[in-house]
Amino acid sequence: MLSLDQLTNPMRVAMVGASDDPTRIGGRPLSYMLQPEFAGVCFPVNPNRDQVQNVDAYPNISAIPGDIDYAIIAVPAKQVPDAVAEAAKKGAKVALVFSSGFAEMGGEGIDLQQKLLAVARQHGIRVVGPNCLGLFNSKAHFYATFTSSIDRALPRPGGVAIASQSGAYGSHIYMSCHQRGLGLGQWITTGNELDVEVAEVISLLAADPDVHTILAYVESVKEGPKMIAALEAARANRIPVVVTKVGTSDIGAAAAASHT
Repeated sequence: MLSLDQLTNPMRVAMVGASDDPTRIGGRPLSYMLQPEFAGVCFPVNPNRDQVQNVDAYPNISAIPGDIDYAIIAVPAKQVPDAVAEAAKKGAKVALVFSSGFAEMGGEGIDLQQKLLAVARQHGIRVVGPNCLGLFNSKAHFYATFTSSIDRALPRPGGVAIASQSGAYGSHIYMSCHQRGLGLGQWITTGNELDVEVAEVISLLAADPDVHTILAYVESVKEGPKMIAALEAARANRIPVVVTKVGTSDIGAAAAASHT
């Protein structure tokens, strides 16, 4: 079973598709994790560079010394299944997939997402995404996201947690909280929800003693009983869950399909 620590508090992280540019999708999370406040270590993976952001880079995940417990993946969609399999063989329990080009695109993207799911199941690794904006744990200084919102304002640690299928709306909620002086401990976006869903995230957050309020943005619910169980767990711990449910109109459903 996935734990919140496995999801948002890793110690040995592979950044697959690492970029030397700290404003790029594969560069921004790396730049955050290279700050001294992050207690873990991040290994840039880029077959075309010996160093990325002044840190030794590796041509592939297998070349990283020792095991990893987490992989952030920002490579073209067709390369993602192999990257996830390689990460799992290296010990990763979670793969956070930024890459788009999966079910949200229809056609071949749907088939590719099913292939990714099969790979994840085969190797016993949990997948967040694909097509997600990432997540962060402000208490652990783990910012595994490429949102520019954090560049404008680092979160204040606190008891509010956000679970959102949409990265853009998740960023909007984050900035709204920050502008109101609310401390935000956990921020998790799920994108296409190949594997990890908002319902599971709510359940994990509801068990965290540092969380006192959960804000959720939900476009669709795959398994009603799982969502009900998550909300009941939050209620049992006296944690209010404020849910924005969208996608019921034709326009809303079209917007929700891309999870942006």
